[in-house]
Amino acid sequence: MTIFTRTPLHVGCGSSVGAVDQPVARERHTRFPIIPGSAIKGVLADLWTENHKRTENGKVYFGEDDCKADAKAGTIAFGEARLLAFPVRSAKGCFAFVTSPLCLERYKRDAGLDLEVPELKDGQTCLAGGEVTFAERNAVVLEEYRFEKTGDFPVNWAEKLCALADDAVLNGGKNRFVLVHDEDMSFFAENACQISQHVSIDSSTGTAAEGKLFNQEEVPSEALFYAPLTELRTDVDYSPFVAKMYESPLVQFGGKGTTGIGYCSVKLV
Repeated sequence: MTIFTRTPLHVGCGSSVGAVDQPVARERHTRFPIIPGSAIKGVLADLWTENHKRTENGKVYFGEDDCKADAKAGTIAFGEARLLAFPVRSAKGCFAFVTSPLCLERYKRDAGLDLEVPELKDGQTCLAGGEVTFAERNAVVLEEYRFEKTGDFPVNWAEKLCALADDAVLNGGKNRFVLVHDEDMSFFAENACQISQHVSIDSSTGTAAEGKLFNQEEVPSEALFYAPLTELRTDVDYSPFVAKMYESPLVQFGGKGTTGIGYCSVKLV
């Protein structure tokens, strides 16, 4: 399942004592943002009405409460959503979809693709589409960093990534993709998220509560994730689950849903 953020996304990991009060969940070794599989399972389960959940299919897909003596486990394994492309501000073309060899290798492995992952030369180099490239200087400028373009972003990968969500912004982004080194990808994924300021409201006065200012980290709009969903049994009919996903192409993940945070285009591929 692919997840393409339409609005900023906050899937948190609790409070922090650092500069960011409420950071997003991240992989420890890469620092890439993630959406835990438990969060995905809970959100998709909520798409089913109570009547659906009482049916055999609803019980089988998501499992039953552990408090029941004869509770059954679910028959779909929901993996965590991993980062595939991250939007980064570009001096040309407004923004770029940035990815790295590690992101592409992971997706190639998990999706069973027969596509060659391109290599990069050493140094601050990249492979990029024409929409974000300064042709006269053969350079790409992301945030405040200049990258030397050593080749075009592979067309086969661009076409594959553009088709991973039914969203006009992604579908039309074939020439926005930039491949950077893994360490540069990690830097952008950790430092190019947006930080929003929030304040709690005192219900008795309707004004800001004293001492309740906090900031929240959010993955920006136009970020692309993918999550493996695995069918665990051969004797279960999964077609109702697939049909339900096609009926619900817009799903809200994470917190602050009532303020427009976390709305994403989802697609089974």
